[in-house]
Amino acid sequence: MLKNRSLIGIILIVAAIGLCFGISPLFNSILSSKTTIIRLKQDIPQGVQITGSMLEAVEVGKMNLPADMQNDPKQIIGKYTVSAMFAGDSFTDKKLSDAIDTSDSLLRQLKPNETAMSVTVRSLANGLSGKLQQGDIIQIVSVDEDDKAQIYEELQFVEVLATTSDTGSDDTYRDGEVNANSDDDEEQSLYATVTIILQDRAQALRLAECENTSLHAVFVTRGNEELKAECLKAQLELLTGETYSTAEADGTSEAEPAAEAETEESPAAPAESEEHNG
Repeated sequence: MLKNRSLIGIILIVAAIGLCFGISPLFNSILSSKTTIIRLKQDIPQGVQITGSMLEAVEVGKMNLPADMQNDPKQIIGKYTVSAMFAGDSFTDKKLSDAIDTSDSLLRQLKPNETAMSVTVRSLANGLSGKLQQGDIIQIVSVDEDDKAQIYEELQFVEVLATTSDTGSDDTYRDGEVNANSDDDEEQSLYATVTIILQDRAQALRLAECENTSLHAVFVTRGNEELKAECLKAQLELLTGETYSTAEADGTSEAEPAAEAETEESPAAPAESEEHNG
């Protein structure tokens, strides 16, 4: 009996030693192990496009991280938030979307210095054959009743916010297809209006004047964020006669004219055309 008790005591002592010097350090190692994650560093509403300036890389413990967490910035930047997100939130595929799919989301993404206005697309050719999509930079050509074509200074570089069909639904361009929505009868309906992001009230006034003419959308750029920023900067300088930084022009910082800014190359303003644009 005494031998059995001694054996049990030895076993317990060995188990305690193993726990202290084996399992506990292993458990502590797991708890203290770190990994780097990408997370949001500011609050943003639904429908906002993620940019690199919104993200931060931080080191956190590996325990209890979501299995579907997205840690590749290339898979995050450029996508849109499905719902409002807050500083410190991590990213998963369910929180991100490749496109904005609601009118409310489209309008919520407008920056403080921006407004929006829609213009009528009168034909397939006028709307770039149905290939416009959100984020495109375009020029607006106005052709009056005398067949005089003109690109006004106020409308040389503007950004597309949305294209909308005659049924009121926002459309998403799909490569190889007309940018249209399918009705119940399976006939496609070309988008009827293009909503433009405006940087100044002068653009709204000029666009309203042009609504009774035949408007044509001239494609400038898509997907090139650097060129897009330069175009918007050039447009704002044309509107105000002042010099701005790229960040001020695209609304990511408070716009204040630069007193002695260095002259930078910007997209050349196209000359007014007197030719008929059929």
